[in-house]
Amino acid sequence: MIKSNPMKSLQIVCVVILVGFMIVVATLSINRTSFSNLNNNARSKTPSVATVLQFDQYYHYDDLVALFHQLETDYPNLARVGSIGKSVANRDLLYLELSNNVQQESPGRPMVKYVGNMHGDETIGRQNIVYLGQYLVGCFSTDVRCSTMLNNMRIFLMPSLNPDGFENSVEGSCNARTARTRENQNNIDLNRNFPDQFDTKAQRASRRYEPETLAMMNWIRNNKFVLSMNFHAGSEVASYPYDDSSSHGYNIESSAPDDAFFKRMAQTYAQAHTTMHQNNVKCGGDKFINGVTNGAHWYDVPGGMQDFNYLQGDCMEITIELTCCKYPTADKLESEWNKNKEALIQTLELTNLGIRGFVLDDQATPMEGVKVQVRGIDKGMTTDAYGAYWRLLLPGTYNITYSKLGYETVEDIVQFNNGFVTHNIMLQSPNLRKSAIKHSTSAAEEQLPITESMEVEPTDFVHHNYQKMTAFLQRYHQQFPHITRLYSAGKSVQQRELWVLEITDNPGVHELGEPEFKYVANMHGNEVVGRELMFNLIEYLCQNYNKVNRVTQLVDSTRIHIMPSMNPDGYEIATVGDQEGVVGRANAKFVDMNRNFPDQFTVSKVLPTVEVSEVMDWIQEYPFVLSANLHGGSLVANYPYDEDPPSGPHRRPNLSADEAVFQQVSLAYSQAHASMHEGHPCGETFKDGIVNGAKWYEISGSMQDWNYLHTNCFEITLELGCYKFPLPKDLPKYWSDNKEALLAYIDQVHKGASGFVVDNYGESLPNAVIKVNGIDHDIVTAEGGDFWRLLVPGDYVITAQKDGYKPQSKSVHVTSGYATQINFTLVSPTKKQTSLTPTEDKATDSEIQGFPSLKNMNFWPKPNINEFDTKDTVFGYSKELVLVVTGTFMVVLICVAFAMKMLLCRNNELRNKGFHRVKTDVNEMYHDDVVVTSPGKLPVVNTQYKDEPSSDEEKDIVFISR
Repeated sequence: MIKSNPMKSLQIVCVVILVGFMIVVATLSINRTSFSNLNNNARSKTPSVATVLQFDQYYHYDDLVALFHQLETDYPNLARVGSIGKSVANRDLLYLELSNNVQQESPGRPMVKYVGNMHGDETIGRQNIVYLGQYLVGCFSTDVRCSTMLNNMRIFLMPSLNPDGFENSVEGSCNARTARTRENQNNIDLNRNFPDQFDTKAQRASRRYEPETLAMMNWIRNNKFVLSMNFHAGSEVASYPYDDSSSHGYNIESSAPDDAFFKRMAQTYAQAHTTMHQNNVKCGGDKFINGVTNGAHWYDVPGGMQDFNYLQGDCMEITIELTCCKYPTADKLESEWNKNKEALIQTLELTNLGIRGFVLDDQATPMEGVKVQVRGIDKGMTTDAYGAYWRLLLPGTYNITYSKLGYETVEDIVQFNNGFVTHNIMLQSPNLRKSAIKHSTSAAEEQLPITESMEVEPTDFVHHNYQKMTAFLQRYHQQFPHITRLYSAGKSVQQRELWVLEITDNPGVHELGEPEFKYVANMHGNEVVGRELMFNLIEYLCQNYNKVNRVTQLVDSTRIHIMPSMNPDGYEIATVGDQEGVVGRANAKFVDMNRNFPDQFTVSKVLPTVEVSEVMDWIQEYPFVLSANLHGGSLVANYPYDEDPPSGPHRRPNLSADEAVFQQVSLAYSQAHASMHEGHPCGETFKDGIVNGAKWYEISGSMQDWNYLHTNCFEITLELGCYKFPLPKDLPKYWSDNKEALLAYIDQVHKGASGFVVDNYGESLPNAVIKVNGIDHDIVTAEGGDFWRLLVPGDYVITAQKDGYKPQSKSVHVTSGYATQINFTLVSPTKKQTSLTPTEDKATDSEIQGFPSLKNMNFWPKPNINEFDTKDTVFGYSKELVLVVTGTFMVVLICVAFAMKMLLCRNNELRNKGFHRVKTDVNEMYHDDVVVTSPGKLPVVNTQYKDEPSSDEEKDIVFISR
């Protein structure tokens, strides 16, 4: 008899579903990388012949070109061929870049490079780099270690920096020094041809860099390489920086700031190498403890590449000496590869030590050029164009500062015990509404910042009359049009232009949130030191933009206006060598212009002369924040006020409401000057090199007092030397004495508090008054509603007010760092509403209309630190795989459901025809038993059917039909 149990049928369905699910999980767990990008050649089951390592011969230049292009063709998603330039003999300086999705940008992936054969006859490193490239590409789809590296790094392999020397060399030559083999085609040793930190000025000026050296220098500067190795031969050791010392002697330990990490790099390679770490005598007499050495302690190498990498490129590079014989025969290639393979890979993996992350501004824009400084390690690193940084460090606890001019410095304590830690940072900027502007530059101009040791110093140390001044300014504007604008503030009595050169990253435009600064020189025509310093400053800023971090940050975040001469007529009659004279001091109408501005105490009967009128209009046209007026005759920073009230005693301090600020900015100049802070110039004494003007001697109608009383601009007067018109030979000394002070003073424009004032509809409010409780001096907002209020560190209550609007007050804490951001929203009770009326407290500092809502922003781009690429994936698996497996599973499920449905339908059909199972004991019936006979009638046997075997209490019965 047939028995049917619906509960058992349901159990069968559940089991089938569970088994199907387990199949899906097991399938997805099988080496995920082998399933993603199924049509990608990098996943081909049949490896390319280009990945087969051949140990029977060296790869010469033509072989190398063919091999690299074959790898690029066979593995377009993993390999890309490039060249950094040409050798003397016009051979490409080839590299092979390896990374998953190599054709795409990969923010957050550290860049690593291996460079070989810079000495053309030292060849094993060249060959091993080729083998490493073949190996990594070939094992990507089968080895998790390989795929992890290529998914998370950008690896650049350059087999030969000296292809000409290699082609001139002879296989089997161990120590021969034939011309143009070790050296390049010009017979120059490339590893003595880089800029050196200990070069004298004369040595630096005399260096002539080879094409290969220049190409490598540009490659290092224009890319943020994190880690590097440079392969040589002639011994067997891992050598770490520095390679030379200031004395250039032997057996002198010359340690870099990152000495601990450099030692770890060298030890990692030596220990993973099969023989390098052994403490035995090698190569005729070399003996190194554990196979590592400080470069300078071994022997002095001035102009080496590894030191340049570290000092100019923020890249940790060590030098590996691989074999005693420089050019071993090809039968040694396989054994040398096996000796070095693990060491090559383990050193790559050192990029996973340290601290990494992204630095963004308060608009979630990646910040390039942010300095990342570890306390106790005197070497800063900078972020790349995506705001990413990698600071290689050994496990430990570190105090790290993140800084960029124009932004609040962030200091954090970061700890990690192993591997790396991701630490993302946001820097607050006073320029909250400033848009990021990228300038199109030529290839020659496009360079990443380098360190100060490579800065270009001014060379134009001559006196400039009007014609020379005009030519100089025009030349620099033509050479640097992307950061300069030349304009005239007016004309002198004799119709000479009052030239102004603007220097900023977006010349001709007031960028919202960016403060404006000015230097005005040569107001007295015979006081020329400031005039010549302005030419030096222009040359320094322009020549070092996009080369020196400090300069680039200053120009990018400040609109700098430089007027070299306010009195060009007076200069033309002044004489060289004048120490204390007055010829040329006044303008062409014999007016002393620093006594000709409107005065706070008296009304002058003399109207402002033409130059003064033009300059007053100029100052009121731009929202200047800070200024200095450059004079000569003493050495001191003089600040307002310059005059005492007529009714009071004279030659006593007359302090402004912003005495503290004026002292702060004056000290910034004095203390950065070579000698001003000493306070004993020209037979006078000034404490700390600063003085209140009225205390020193009184003048009425000064330009600095007028700036402070009639505009937003804080101005001081700088006396720059005892001689008013020094000899040309003395000009370089004036520059060296004032250079740091000139830059430090500009930086003061970023102190205090700054922000925006808008109405409750998000519209900018120009000419809103900014008041600071306890300081009786107000400023007003610029046309864009932006303001800058110079303040010393402390706690303040600042109020913004404007006629027709309800004032708003806020408390603010000002630090010694860059300006604290504070924004105001003023509500107008009378302004016609065009929609639902916003309320005052609906807009916070970061939520004003037109401002980013910082609370809801996703600040951090996600660096690809997963083991597998997640592009076009679902939960980490390729979309193709998920679709195939899911589709298959659903088809199986449907088939099982259909089969179960058919089985249940069949059972129901049999029931309807009278088939069922019953017990012979009617008192013990199944819940679904049926009666098969009528009362009082005997069963009639018709046909007998049996179901499954009965239990002990059951027996087969027969069914009858009526």
